[in-house]
Amino acid sequence: MTPKYAAAAMCALTAYFAYHAFAGDQGLGHWSDMQSTLADKRQELSEVRSANDQLRADIARLTPGTVDPDLIEELARDDLGYIYPDEIVLITDQSGTAF
Repeated sequence: MTPKYAAAAMCALTAYFAYHAFAGDQGLGHWSDMQSTLADKRQELSEVRSANDQLRADIARLTPGTVDPDLIEELARDDLGYIYPDEIVLITDQSGTAF
C-alpha cells in the first residue's frame, strides 16, 4: 500500500513543480513577459541616450567663446516666438481639420 501513496505523492509533487515552472511567478511565462519588457526598456534607454547626446551637443555649441549664432536664433524663434520686422506670420489651426 505504501508504494501507491509514494507514487501519488511523487506525481503531485511533480505536477506542483511543473505548474510553477511554466505558469508561476518565476516561470517561463513570466520570463517571456520580462524579456519583452526588457526590450522595451532598452529601446527607451537608447532614445534617452540619443536625446542626451543631442543636448550635450547643444550645450557645447552654447559654451562661452564658441557660441553658435544660428543656434541662438533658432532658440529665440522657437522658444520665444521672435520674428524679424519684415516677416509675415501665418497663424494656422493646429487641430488638423479644415473647418
